[in-house]
Amino acid sequence: MKPLLLPLAFLAVLPMRAQQDDALMAGLSALKVQDHSKAEAAFNEALVADPNNAKTWYYRAVNRLVMGDHDGALQDLDHLLLMEPADVHAMLRRAEVYRVLGDDQRANSDLNRVLGFHTVGPAAEHALFELGRIAFAEDDLPLALAHYSKLVEIAPYNAMAWCDRGIVHSALLADDNALTDLERAIELDPTLDQAYVAQADVYFRQGRRQEGCYALQQAHDLGDRTVERSLLINCDQ
Repeated sequence: MKPLLLPLAFLAVLPMRAQQDDALMAGLSALKVQDHSKAEAAFNEALVADPNNAKTWYYRAVNRLVMGDHDGALQDLDHLLLMEPADVHAMLRRAEVYRVLGDDQRANSDLNRVLGFHTVGPAAEHALFELGRIAFAEDDLPLALAHYSKLVEIAPYNAMAWCDRGIVHSALLADDNALTDLERAIELDPTLDQAYVAQADVYFRQGRRQEGCYALQQAHDLGDRTVERSLLINCDQ
């Protein structure tokens, strides 16, 4: 049997590919233990070996985002999305960077693009969460409610989705709807201290002091020390 002869060009690529794989794995390992300088160096080496590897651009952007290098992260994600325009993970990360930079308009654009590719699943859920939070921060309560209503429709198992929608209902003074959502959130996740705090706000507004104090105490027992002042004012009597 004749030995298998590989093309010389293919043989030349093998060391480069091995170098790229080793550097990428080194970067991921460093990122996992939060050694960000080492991760940056490893990802740089991986990109020299293979500048067309989308995964390396993504993880270098993640590392830069964690380091606080928002401009560098944005440049990496822009480059990645030129290479892979349908990469929803890159869109979600870029939206995160835009939010940090205070550019909610561009963040909204990327998040809505994600929903154009996925109407259900983790990426869609993440996008709807962020769209709801942006709308709420901008005091556009009807839009926030629409996003969270879509979210609980596609992810009825997600306690935080119900909690956030309950908070929006509370802000709209739709108390019955708020309590229904918050009770559902607690049913799904009894450790969700935010839901108890939101419950307390509604109960106190309704004059239901005993129930409000109980909800605050539940949040405090779960480790939320921010409620201590409210407990002192409303309940320590």
